[in-house]
Amino acid sequence: MKISAVRNVNFTNQQRSVLPQKQPSDSISSKNTTTQQNINSIYKTTGAAIAGLSVVGAGIYFIHRKNLKTARKLFHQLPDTPLANSLPQNIRKELSYSDKYQKFLKFLFNPPEENLAGKGANSKVYNIPFLDKYVLKVLKPKSYYKPLEVPLNIFPDDVNLGQPVWVHPENYRLILLKKISGEPHSIKNWSSTIWDEKIRDAVPVTKEQAHQYYTQVTRIAGMEQSVFDDLALQIKTLDDAVNIEYGVPHGFKTDSINPNNLMVDYEKNKLSVIDYFTKTKPQHQNSYLDMVSVITDFTLFHEYYDLLGANEQKKLLQAVKQIDKKSFAAAVKIGLDTDENTFINFINYTNKYFHVPGVPKPDGNGEYIRQYGHSAGNMLSLLKHLRNQHEFS
Repeated sequence: MKISAVRNVNFTNQQRSVLPQKQPSDSISSKNTTTQQNINSIYKTTGAAIAGLSVVGAGIYFIHRKNLKTARKLFHQLPDTPLANSLPQNIRKELSYSDKYQKFLKFLFNPPEENLAGKGANSKVYNIPFLDKYVLKVLKPKSYYKPLEVPLNIFPDDVNLGQPVWVHPENYRLILLKKISGEPHSIKNWSSTIWDEKIRDAVPVTKEQAHQYYTQVTRIAGMEQSVFDDLALQIKTLDDAVNIEYGVPHGFKTDSINPNNLMVDYEKNKLSVIDYFTKTKPQHQNSYLDMVSVITDFTLFHEYYDLLGANEQKKLLQAVKQIDKKSFAAAVKIGLDTDENTFINFINYTNKYFHVPGVPKPDGNGEYIRQYGHSAGNMLSLLKHLRNQHEFS
């Protein structure tokens, strides 16, 4: 910093008359001494400030250089390979940092079982610690499912339906899906209860499963109407995803039978559908009963109900009525089909392709029939009964 010298100024007599006049008691030598001390103080302060700024500046420059070197060291250009080049740009960007791409390659072909998020009849799904917005779906070797039944980029970017965003260019059994928060709505071991591969037969529901079911369903019933509105909007999006070019002339059908395909986030109050499939017939529209059926797990409902106490049974029926009411209101608001026949016709259609064995009742008096059409008919009868019962209002 440069301090300019004060110039000598010659005032006229008239100018002097308006200047403050020196009093006789003022000490000139004292004022000069004070002025000199002030000037010395300014020099010292200014010098210290300049020195301090220099040190800080050097430190910032050093830190900047160090961070820049570190960033360059951590950033890696992905290799020019079919696999790397096939990844979406936003995922490429995430995998370019540090050693994420090498981790990704290792994870693809040997996902750790501790990262298992869920499994179904045809696949396993794994959480990816270093790509927290996505999950890896691995199709089983004998699976006939092909991921392009749900084409890439068919849904809007701001809609999360757990849709695929990438398929391995040389192995269609490895798929990246958008991650949906929450956990599957189904009871523990739902799939093996319907059909246990080890014993090649169906398995009766346990009391533990019944109480787990009761807790989950009553909790969902208490969620706000907006949660059901959002779920109806997701399902309506599946109906509207018609694209001849992508081979989807009729949109997609949600899975209203398997509660594994309804994800529930209790902390965020969020319901989400996953694992839908392309429609084969235009009349197979989604409806509000697809919401009710998957939440209530209509196939096993009567088995759960019979294993509960009287008070729990009453509260469960109240919950089912609330679920029916909120689902219907959401469908009307969003424009989702509300015709019961739409649902029943689709369920009856599935009966031609799926044989679902029943199980004996706990008291040995007959058996529970689990065939989808039969179970759906029972559920509709129950809903009509509840709508007419004021005690459950």
